[in-house]
Amino acid sequence: MKSFLLTILLLILFISHSNADHSIKINELDSLETKLIGSSGREKLEVLMDLCECLVEKDSKKCILYSRQALDLARKLKQPNLEIKALIYLGREHSNLGNYFEGLQKFKKAQKIAIENKLDHSLVDAWNEIGITYFHIGNYKEAQTYYFKALEKAELIKYKEREIGLQNNIAIIYSIYKNHDKALELFTKLLNIYEVENDSIQIALTSVNISNIYDELGKYEEGLEYLNKAIPIFISSGNKLKLSSTLNNRGNIYSKVGQLDKALTDYWDALKIAEKNNFESGIISSSINLGQYYILNKKHEKAIDFFENALKISLENHDKARVMECYEGLANAYELSGNYKMALSNTRLYLSYKDEIYNEQTQKQISEIQIKYETEKKENEIEFLQDRIKTQKRNLLIILGGLLVISVLILRVLKLKQSNLERKNLLLEQEKQMDQLALQKMEAETREKEQENLRLNEEMMANEEINRLKQLKYKTELKHKERELAANALHMVSKNETLNSFKKLAEDALLAQSKEVKIALRKLIQEIESNIHLDQDWDKFKMHFEEVHQGFFSGLLGRHTDLNTNELRFCAYLRLNLDAKEIARILNISVNAIEKRRYRLRKKLSLESTDSLFEYINRF
Repeated sequence: MKSFLLTILLLILFISHSNADHSIKINELDSLETKLIGSSGREKLEVLMDLCECLVEKDSKKCILYSRQALDLARKLKQPNLEIKALIYLGREHSNLGNYFEGLQKFKKAQKIAIENKLDHSLVDAWNEIGITYFHIGNYKEAQTYYFKALEKAELIKYKEREIGLQNNIAIIYSIYKNHDKALELFTKLLNIYEVENDSIQIALTSVNISNIYDELGKYEEGLEYLNKAIPIFISSGNKLKLSSTLNNRGNIYSKVGQLDKALTDYWDALKIAEKNNFESGIISSSINLGQYYILNKKHEKAIDFFENALKISLENHDKARVMECYEGLANAYELSGNYKMALSNTRLYLSYKDEIYNEQTQKQISEIQIKYETEKKENEIEFLQDRIKTQKRNLLIILGGLLVISVLILRVLKLKQSNLERKNLLLEQEKQMDQLALQKMEAETREKEQENLRLNEEMMANEEINRLKQLKYKTELKHKERELAANALHMVSKNETLNSFKKLAEDALLAQSKEVKIALRKLIQEIESNIHLDQDWDKFKMHFEEVHQGFFSGLLGRHTDLNTNELRFCAYLRLNLDAKEIARILNISVNAIEKRRYRLRKKLSLESTDSLFEYINRF
């Protein structure tokens, strides 16, 4: 009881591969070829395109011939959209013949032309074809990449027709990767679109796809719901082939949920439809399903009859996978009926076909991997050659540009030399006329220079004296400001000591006074504590400190970016050469705490035990 999920998915992929315009019928081929003989220019190009559409994926040889003619004519007439279309026809036929690399090159050439000419619809078509080609060579990752690019662009330009095909193709990729949630999301979205458009056949096909995914997930009730939606559509549309396969699918689900009577009815209905319409694949599927059903119901003779019937048709069609299923079913039926000789014989045949199919699949996988490798290798080689050509062109342009610049520079230098020579000759003439005047003025100028030098020496000595006095004044002001800073720091000490004294007196009084007085004293203590903080005093102190020692804090932070405000404040007090007791009183902490801060600061400044903290601070 096999699922038809992969078959349906591949069918949808094939449909989305083709263009939407299928109005040209194969029986129009003769009239088109006759029309081609007497046409020219744009008319001939359109006839060639119609011939390609008529022949694509039907007659590769002729399609390639007409596609090449269309490509040449489209280039001559400067019709990039039709040039892209011809490249896509060529690419498809190369891919159909197994020349996937050639197909990719044609599609990528179409992509390049579409980008250069800003033909968004053609670009979506090219990306879709590239994705499909990568899918066929088993490179699902690249296929998915191009599908998503094409879908994003199609949604942007509202290319609705292509959006649906791309969503189908992406859903197929998700199904292959067993990403059932994503596949269901896309198929459900497509189903909603088909329901809005009232496209009954697509509703039925998409419902079958959704049902098959639910079947794989083991959600049989949901699977039955979607199959029950699809079956009436196939009946009303007269699509007997899909009806037969869908009945088999529903019978399989009924069998899994234990509703064997309903399964038997669907299998028989599917078989009757297949036999009446000579659907050999449907006859095989229904017969195998009925054989499995009768094995479950221990009616082994009936099961053998159905398996034999399916085996006969499968052998005639050279369908090895079905032949293997039939031999497996016969082996089980004969074993359960006690005919071990026939069971062994059929088991051997089953294993023989299984090995043969496995070998064929392995060889196919190897061929696909080889095609994928060779395609990627050729693409890499082409990319390398293209990069090399670009590099060579760039280098040539650089060389030509360099030669041009050098030539301009040489001409410029020669012109400058000529101009300089003419100017020098003129100057020589002028100098000859002025020599006499220069000799007469020389002595007077010499005396003037001596007097000027004497005056400059006097001015220099005066400036040196002024600079000396300015430096003396600066040093005096610096010492004065340092004394002000020290006094300011000591003032903070005195203020904090006074406030602490008031706080202690208030706390002592608090122990002895009445409730109202206690409340007032608590407010006083809170006010004192808020005034003990150093932040406001520190800001004023810092402003004055920067006037005296410019760049001190920025220099420290430039060298040690992780210093905080307390550490910067501590460094400033050390720069003023305050001792530990004075700093302790300013900060309202113990001398031991000061020593600990000094130790932590040395460690943060990465000082060795032999380095002087005071000397290091004084560098900034």
